Amino acid sequence: MFRKLKFSYFSRLPASFSTRVSIDASLRESFESQEFKPRKHPGKIRMKVAALPPDIQKAITLILDDAGAKSYQQESIKLRNYLQSRLLPPEEGDIDNKAATLYDKISNSVYSRAKKPLSSTEMEETDLKIKQKVFSVLKKTCYSWGNIAYDKPTSLQYLMSRAAPEYAVLLQILDEIRKRMPDYKPRSFFDFGSGVGTGTWAVNTFWKGDIFEYFCVDTSPAMNDLSRLILCGGRDNAEMPLKSFFQRQFLPASTDLKYNIVLSAYSLFEMPNMKSRLETIQKLWNKTEDFLIIVENGSYAGFKIVNEAREFVLDLKNKEKGYAFAPCPTDVVCPRYLENKTPCNFLMKYEPLSYPSRSEIATELFSYVILRKGERPADDPQWPRIVRAPIVRSGHTVCRFCTAQGELKEIIFSKSKYDQTTYRCARSSNWGDELPVK
Repeated sequence: MFRKLKFSYFSRLPASFSTRVSIDASLRESFESQEFKPRKHPGKIRMKVAALPPDIQKAITLILDDAGAKSYQQESIKLRNYLQSRLLPPEEGDIDNKAATLYDKISNSVYSRAKKPLSSTEMEETDLKIKQKVFSVLKKTCYSWGNIAYDKPTSLQYLMSRAAPEYAVLLQILDEIRKRMPDYKPRSFFDFGSGVGTGTWAVNTFWKGDIFEYFCVDTSPAMNDLSRLILCGGRDNAEMPLKSFFQRQFLPASTDLKYNIVLSAYSLFEMPNMKSRLETIQKLWNKTEDFLIIVENGSYAGFKIVNEAREFVLDLKNKEKGYAFAPCPTDVVCPRYLENKTPCNFLMKYEPLSYPSRSEIATELFSYVILRKGERPADDPQWPRIVRAPIVRSGHTVCRFCTAQGELKEIIFSKSKYDQTTYRCARSSNWGDELPVK
């Protein structure tokens, strides 16, 4: 199913290396004329800290007050911690294989200590004890996965703990599209696993006047009711401000309708296995006109889900072919995936929901991929992406990149070896930025 892996780790390019990077030649004049400045070069992320829109914040506060949700505070924290620490559900056969391995190991140990041949009755009793031991070990070591039933209290807890970070992350991701395609105006939006509505809030931040249809799918009636109530300002009798706003509990069977932007944010963890996840990705890709966005938390498990979707779509060879728009500068196998338990993730700062009281600025780790329909444009610069926080020292800066060649590289930018523009661009860059070099 997945493409052949090419082994790669961070490899250091010494400053004296003959093919040192330098500012993209197409930007050189723009830097010289000061149209661009290094500290605001065109590869930088523009969203530094995000806060919920005032009208959304007001509606949420009203809803939580009416529900007496202050009593949910501790449960909302527990839910947030659980969601961030979830592991993938075991695949079919995984537990059976582990049980067989344990059985062989324990039985070999037990029978090797036997001082005399066992009778058939003794062997049956011993075998039963071995199986009980295997079951006991599996119970302690196997991850007990289960999807979450979002009733009304759980949905309110989710709203309290997850609305602000999810909105912030989606804002940064969507701004990646807006930054690189400033004239792009999506006309339709499809949100799979729409939850409390963070996807709709995020697209409306940029394209509210352009989108004529919103289609939101979530299996939880409580979540659907809550997201609609938030859009109505927290009041049951208010008119829905979005005219073409549709909600369903399940993916529609029809594949005829396509949507400019299709989103799956923090939803694929609810699928019981890889097969169901990939079937869902195929359906979402079939509904995609322009962009399919997959977002999960920044854990290794979340990254595996994102990479799984990326590999699946990029493996398609028919007319539905696409390419990695962001964050990847390439369509080859993700080099991060080849490193044991090292997720490709990014960081977003946000203002937490000011309920029941205002908190300090918080951070959210997330993994994502934006997949675009069609062939990669010939003029795509494919600038390297900074995949870890740069190390800034006196006189030099160390940047770690994912490159267009599908490799992880580490480059030391020093004053003595690089021109001023290249050096200052590297020095002012952060985790998640593209560096406009070739």
